[in-house]
Amino acid sequence: VCIIGPSGSGKSTLLRCINYLEQPERGQIVIDGQTAYREVVNGKIRNYPARRIAATREKIGMVFQQFNLFPHLTVLQNIMEAPVQVKHMSKAEAEQKARSLLAQVGLANKADHYPEELSGGQQQRVAIARALAMDPEAMLFDEATSALDPELVGEVLEIMRELALQGMT
Repeated sequence: VCIIGPSGSGKSTLLRCINYLEQPERGQIVIDGQTAYREVVNGKIRNYPARRIAATREKIGMVFQQFNLFPHLTVLQNIMEAPVQVKHMSKAEAEQKARSLLAQVGLANKADHYPEELSGGQQQRVAIARALAMDPEAMLFDEATSALDPELVGEVLEIMRELALQGMT
């Protein structure tokens, strides 16, 4: 699915609402057949309990326009961080998964580099690998190529195409 619209039309806000980073002011979001938010008596929207939100968010990977990589961590550490901290995966298992994902996005040789040492396209591919490390059922890409030089756009789009061919939503 691709959401297209003019600047300021709410595309990013919609993605942030789907991933529980913002609350919608009105309307309804349904994820996996379940309503994501509900209205209360005075018309204000309230989140479901934190456990339910966390469980839903674990199923959704998000790649932002700004890469949001931790500058003080290596590429490998950036990818390992969430599986270890959130899913309580062993460091050995997280490292194996991270190295596999780096190979998948064509960056196996960049594991020990820091984000500032990478091109924009490489940083975006690391961000994609980081999101995939959580084994999401769906991926949300918020203008994943807009901050890239034109010659780097193709490499990120190719990764997205490959994910779609592998059945990623």
